[in-house]
Amino acid sequence: MRYAERFGKLICLVDTPGIHDSSRNNEDVQKEIRDCIKFSCPGPHAIILAVPIGRFTDEDVKTVEHFCSHFGKELEKYVIVLFTRFDDMKREMRKNPNHPGMKGFIENLTPTLKEFLSKCGNRYVEFDNTLEGASAESQVQRLPDIVDNMVRENGGLHYTNQDYEKADKELQRKALEIKKKNDQERIENEEKIKRNK
Repeated sequence: MRYAERFGKLICLVDTPGIHDSSRNNEDVQKEIRDCIKFSCPGPHAIILAVPIGRFTDEDVKTVEHFCSHFGKELEKYVIVLFTRFDDMKREMRKNPNHPGMKGFIENLTPTLKEFLSKCGNRYVEFDNTLEGASAESQVQRLPDIVDNMVRENGGLHYTNQDYEKADKELQRKALEIKKKNDQERIENEEKIKRNK
């Protein structure tokens, strides 16, 4: 967790564990993310999903949707996708004058990725990792502007531990329903086996 004052605002940034760390299981990562939410008490105003521009995949969305199912659909109201390495796309655009650019990139995403962006209010920003000086500052300013607009759209609210607790209770309820159904099917199968003997 780090604090910085930028653009006249005190910003608290909490870096969560990477969602693609194959050396750790989902439960460990979820526990760390839960702790990160607690660090940002009373809750984060924005959740930034940073992905390299050419590597935004259906797998990224499945992973995020897994967390949304655990932390609640409310989470989507707070997500902004930050596409890094926009400089790579700009180089491609210079080589190919017919390159569709960022707009074409978004239009050509898979249906799953488009649907995910739609659920997140189509909030995204691209970052050119090579910019310096005033250009870099201007680019960075776009992110807090998007956050400010999102906060207004969310009525000034932030994702809270209460949202998480509500989602956790719903997840536990669903798990209990599945367990009951599985137990009932097991009992029925055992009875069927006994009858057939």
